[in-house]
Amino acid sequence: MDRTPGDIWCTPEVMASLLHHFGTNDAFAVYDALGVDKLLWVEAPWKKQPRVEGGVTFTPWGNGFRPVGNRAGSYEETVFYPLQGVEDPKRAAEHEWPSPDDFDYEALQESCRRGARWVRMLSFISLFEIYCKLKPMNEALMDLLVNPDLAHVIFDRVFRFMKAYIERSAKACGDLLDIVGLSDDMGMQDRPLVSMEVWAEYFRDPYRELFDLTHSLGLHAFYHSDGAAYEALEAVTRLGADIINPIQYTCPGMQRERLKRTLGHRVVFHGAVENQRVIPFGTPGDVAREVREDIRILGAGGGYICAPCHNIQAGTPLENILALYRTVREG
Repeated sequence: MDRTPGDIWCTPEVMASLLHHFGTNDAFAVYDALGVDKLLWVEAPWKKQPRVEGGVTFTPWGNGFRPVGNRAGSYEETVFYPLQGVEDPKRAAEHEWPSPDDFDYEALQESCRRGARWVRMLSFISLFEIYCKLKPMNEALMDLLVNPDLAHVIFDRVFRFMKAYIERSAKACGDLLDIVGLSDDMGMQDRPLVSMEVWAEYFRDPYRELFDLTHSLGLHAFYHSDGAAYEALEAVTRLGADIINPIQYTCPGMQRERLKRTLGHRVVFHGAVENQRVIPFGTPGDVAREVREDIRILGAGGGYICAPCHNIQAGTPLENILALYRTVREG
């Protein structure tokens, strides 16, 4: 390839606007029109019919979510946490945990076949993000500090599921699967979410095992963390992450030059096109300059997939989205 590859992440509202713009009902046709080299997210769907009560939909983990509107669209937000207030590790162990048997790996295989033109990524493997669906985030963070016995029980159950899910998915899909995507946000806008001591206690060994498993299956490991998470990102690259995302370089410690200098010899960068100010509120010229600067810094010598720094949000001007991918195509 003689140019920087590009990818798109966007909300359903943005995809709807792109489908309308290009006169199609096929997302793959949108990828073609934009000229992106899509990392296609695939997953094994839950075989069971989700329970819905009062507008709240319940997931395999037992949490319940509902759409919460914003000015231009909506997000699915958890409103019921099945382990909220639970402090007893035994009580947590007795929770109705999902089984890997409850997921349709044949449907996953078919998704991979339909998307065979693209790079296919099993999405999203998570530990702490699942924890924060079981308990509110304030409780989850407190557990890590004051109730380690409970935290280890919950992490162990989530980890065991994720490990089996990866194994079952890889067995079903074989060469049709390319990447395993692991997502755990370890940064806020201005600082890490947890200390590295806490990170080492709960995340280091499970991540290492999941990365080792991924590589043993002939797959690449993708790792996502928003925010000011340099120390955690540096650690996961040492454990085996091959791709890191989303490169929120406006956060302290996340400067693109630093990331390229210190981590660029070990990983591919994915993301970085600034998505809180430039894409939604800049001009097409601002977006083009942003893309060129990301390519100049992160793409020096290769190792960069140009993409928005997280989902392009509802309400983003269409001309800015088109400018982003036009600039990527132009190199």
